[in-house]
Amino acid sequence: MSGLGARPTRVAQRGGLRRALVLILGTVVWPGIAQFLAGARRLGAVVMVAWVAVLTALLVVWFRFRPDRAQVIDWLTDPSVLQTARVAALVLAIGWMLLFVDAWRLALVRSLGWWRLGIISVVNVTIIALVTSTTYLSWNTVSASKEVVEQVFHETEVKSPLQGRYNILLLGADSADDRTGLRPDSINLVSIDAETGVPIMVSLPRNLQNVPFPEDSPMRTVYPYGYNCGSECLLNAVHTAAADRSDLYPKSKDPGLDATLEAVEGVTGLKVNYYVLVNMKGFSSLVDATGGVTMDIKEPIAMFGKDDAWKQVYIQPGKQKLNGKEALWYGRSRVQSDDYTRMGRQKCLMQAMLQQLSPEQVVLNAGKIAKSSAQMLSTDIPASELGAFGDLALKAKDQQIATLSVVPPEYSTVTPNFEQIRADVAALVKKSERQQKKAAQPKPTDSTATTQAPETQQTPEAPKTESPSAANNTDDLAATC
Repeated sequence: MSGLGARPTRVAQRGGLRRALVLILGTVVWPGIAQFLAGARRLGAVVMVAWVAVLTALLVVWFRFRPDRAQVIDWLTDPSVLQTARVAALVLAIGWMLLFVDAWRLALVRSLGWWRLGIISVVNVTIIALVTSTTYLSWNTVSASKEVVEQVFHETEVKSPLQGRYNILLLGADSADDRTGLRPDSINLVSIDAETGVPIMVSLPRNLQNVPFPEDSPMRTVYPYGYNCGSECLLNAVHTAAADRSDLYPKSKDPGLDATLEAVEGVTGLKVNYYVLVNMKGFSSLVDATGGVTMDIKEPIAMFGKDDAWKQVYIQPGKQKLNGKEALWYGRSRVQSDDYTRMGRQKCLMQAMLQQLSPEQVVLNAGKIAKSSAQMLSTDIPASELGAFGDLALKAKDQQIATLSVVPPEYSTVTPNFEQIRADVAALVKKSERQQKKAAQPKPTDSTATTQAPETQQTPEAPKTESPSAANNTDDLAATC
């Protein structure tokens, strides 16, 4: 009789365990269902309806605005939207955790037995921990995004594309105690098609001499024949030369930077829309924050300067995952290397970072990335333009970047032929635009291709429009790296 009396108790316990798991796991899928099933129907119904309304609103927004990536990125980089999202995430997380705690209370029945109570408690605590960690990641990511936008993208002037292109000057610079002023060591002008996002890159050596200034540049009144005051007057010294010339740039926050932008315009013939100045020490922190960057090292890279050659520490050839310190030396090392080789490594490093940075890394390391970005970047790109540029960046992510490097032997850095440089830059832009138009055209059928192929081969277009210098000195960055 005692055995028969115990059997219904075990059945009841198993049923109670199933009920408890339904209440707890149901709260994951549909918050409020535990309260609705356990008797608090009014509270449960209100929460369940509210949850359905939130999901419906998110789905409507997703399907309505998903094709408009620029608008979505605008929202994700708007400080007011980010602040609202922070508050909403916090309220949602607290409310959800309270529902889990209440579901736990409703599920705990003494007749379940101690080990079933243990199972329910472990499941509930695990779920609460997951909700808490997810909320923390969301809060951290949103807070980091808000911090970066407010600290870095605080300018307000919006500049329109020029002849259908955005020209953005990327400057990599070190400012140290043993250096006079800020001297950009890496100077690259990226020209991006405002519609397709297809980029080209023009790399200028820091030791370019006699650089001209545009006619409307205040520096032209001082250097009417170019920055031609001797071997010390290099392109990267323009910033130092104009840093204190508030008389020439009375409304400028940084006269040296404005003069550098004008010098690049004089060299390339392209008007600069915006600039991005990257502090190399901050770049090192960014690499560490994202877990490193993988590079294919062609030859040993010295991790020491001329004054500490005794160290004899090298980055070895082969595929290596570089930390921040190693990536910094990869981009800046001059030992057993000239400026032009270093320029090539810097371009490869930038492309690798662009391709390897994943959304998962951004989310998991948002705080570190925000801190390093604020230290690393200064720019005049306004926050209101981040949506447009974010969309262009996504379009450019998988594109091959054609580059023009203004380096010997095709170009002299002492007595440059600036007319030739400007012509070659214009030819590279035209070539990029022709390739875009060709790629946008529908592919011919096999029969059409057969009949047209001989004609295409007989009338090649590129040799008629490209100068010898441009043909010899442009390259596919992906192939170079």
